[in-house]
Amino acid sequence: MTQETKRWERNIQGLEMSAQNKAAATRQRAEDAIAFLQKQQQPINFKAVAETAGISTAWLYAHEDIKDRIISLRAQNAPKLQMKLPVRERASDASKDAMIAALQKRVCEQSEKIKELEKQLEVAYSSLYQR
Repeated sequence: MTQETKRWERNIQGLEMSAQNKAAATRQRAEDAIAFLQKQQQPINFKAVAETAGISTAWLYAHEDIKDRIISLRAQNAPKLQMKLPVRERASDASKDAMIAALQKRVCEQSEKIKELEKQLEVAYSSLYQR
């Protein structure tokens, strides 16, 4: 009783096609998520793209082209550092006008003092020249 074992050739074409289709669908979901976030003018980062597309952040980091795209979009959309003051701490128009008036008055006073000092300097130069 000898038992011959045949080697079966495995047909994995269907499995490979399924994996390729799944990878393409995941890539398309990532691209769609980026486009959606841009359209909604929401911040684009790895977490937002992963949550919107329903994929893992590890998958995004593993694919260099998508990773580079997210990094560049994140840098473009980075908010400029601006401090927003609460409404009660902001200067009102009346207080701004008062500050402007005070500064203008100060400028006028200083220009008059400069003219006076220039006249005194002329007198001092003339007295030095006469000696």
